[in-house]
Amino acid sequence: MAYRVGQVLFVVLNKKMQVFPMMIVEEIVKRTMHGEEVNYVLQGGSDASTTILLNQVDGEIFESADEAKYVLTSRATAQIEKLVDSAVSRASEWYENGAKTAHQDEPDIMTLPQEQIKVTLPDGTIANLKTG
Repeated sequence: MAYRVGQVLFVVLNKKMQVFPMMIVEEIVKRTMHGEEVNYVLQGGSDASTTILLNQVDGEIFESADEAKYVLTSRATAQIEKLVDSAVSRASEWYENGAKTAHQDEPDIMTLPQEQIKVTLPDGTIANLKTG
């Protein structure tokens, strides 16, 4: 993945559920007999002395806040759906009326405007996603 100096990346840290902005402050190109290796130095926070190499970041890296938001929202939605589906399944097993509710005549899907988000996959492929 190629980045540019000055670009802000959004990192979803693995150890904390936090999205952290980091700016690329340096590009390092290493050429050897075996090929070329590119790495980047990121600045974390407002202190210019707080830096880390991109390949040492313990988290998922996104090129935009919208991309990070979309991925996190999708994951959260999938997890919530699993929780609700599990509760509905248990209700069907445990109770005579199953999972029936007083609101079953209401539509299940809310119509939302569509948005298109570009997501860069780990192999560099750019995917267009439509939400809504």
